[in-house]
Amino acid sequence: MSTFINFAIKSEYGRIAELGDKLGEVEKLIDWEQFRPILGDLYSNKTDKGGRPNLDEILMIKMLILQQWHGLSDPELERQANNWISFRQFLGLPDKIPDRSTIWLF
Repeated sequence: MSTFINFAIKSEYGRIAELGDKLGEVEKLIDWEQFRPILGDLYSNKTDKGGRPNLDEILMIKMLILQQWHGLSDPELERQANNWISFRQFLGLPDKIPDRSTIWLF
């Protein structure tokens, strides 16, 4: 994602955070990196034939958390993660939001 777009999203998110963002509060409470060694072994598509590179494990687990907390289907999670600034901020402003089939496969 371009630097300008990141700047715009962060600027707009500042207004949302002032109003109270529960996802922002949760983000500060959890050390997400502690999950990387556990998830890294479970989430791998490395084969002799190659394959599409994995998306970040932490991004994917955060996607599933959002899905569960908000009761979203895979297609709706993809839609909302692209739409809601608070979701994008919680996910770490990724360059690419996982699509519905990637979410399902994870």
